[in-house]
Formats: sequence, structure tokens, C-alpha cells
Amino acid sequence: MKKIFFKISYIFLLLSLMGAGCEKDEELPPFHAKGKIIAVTTMCYGETVLIEVENPKGLGVKETFSTIGKEIDISYDNAIGVPYFSKIGILDSVPQTVGTQLYFEYRELTDEEKEQNLFLPDPTVFCPAIYGSPTVVQFIITKIINYK
Repeated sequence: MKKIFFKISYIFLLLSLMGAGCEKDEELPPFHAKGKIIAVTTMCYGETVLIEVENPKGLGVKETFSTIGKEIDISYDNAIGVPYFSKIGILDSVPQTVGTQLYFEYRELTDEEKEQNLFLPDPTVFCPAIYGSPTVVQFIITKIINYK
């Protein structure tokens, strides 16, 4: 009887260890995301914070963004764009720098926010050529839950 109990216990222990080693995307609440800032554009490219979203998958777009002089040349698989944090009420204590990991709540832009052109430089900048802003899905961050 003892041998059977130990064999069954050993099998369950082995199975639980195998299950713990599997990496799973944790299920986030609706309108929550985790990601890393990959670029912060300015001037003729607009005022956008690009975030490569790690979770949930499929929130953003896959694209490449390059500046004319190749100061920025990045490819991304699931990126979103948000306005500068100062424009949407995010505290200055949250760094708006490349490499910052974020866990945040987000939402779509309202019609009023779309009309405000939150992604344009303030004051408006005269650009001698046509520059393209990064191709991203635009959102508003409503709350930064955690950052590193």
C-alpha cells in the first residue's frame, strides 16, 4: 500500500513540476496591457510614445519605423502609440524613456480627443518635408499600474 501511495505521489509531483515549467501568457483584465517603450518621437514625426505590447497579443500592429537620418530604425510586432504622458495626465514620476516596462490601463480615443490632435507637437512645428509618423494603433493610457 505504501509503495502505491509513493508512486502516485511521485507521479503527481512530476506532473506538477512539468506544469510549473510551462510558460503561459497570464490573462489580464479587460483594457489592461503590459509592454515596453520602444521609441519616443518628436517634432515632425509627432509626439508619440511607441509601446511594444507583450500582453495582450494582437492589440497593436506589426510595422517598421525609420526616421530620415536613421536615428530611429525599429521593427515592431505589436505596437501601440499613446500621446506624451504630460498631455494625458500621467505623473512626471513615470519615465517616458525607451526601455521602460509598463503595466497600464488603456482605452480608445474619444472623438473629442481625436479632434484635439494629441499626437501633434505643441506648438506646431514647420517641417520642410513630408515626414511620416509611425504606423500604430492609437490609444490613451488611463492609469499606469506599475513600471520599471
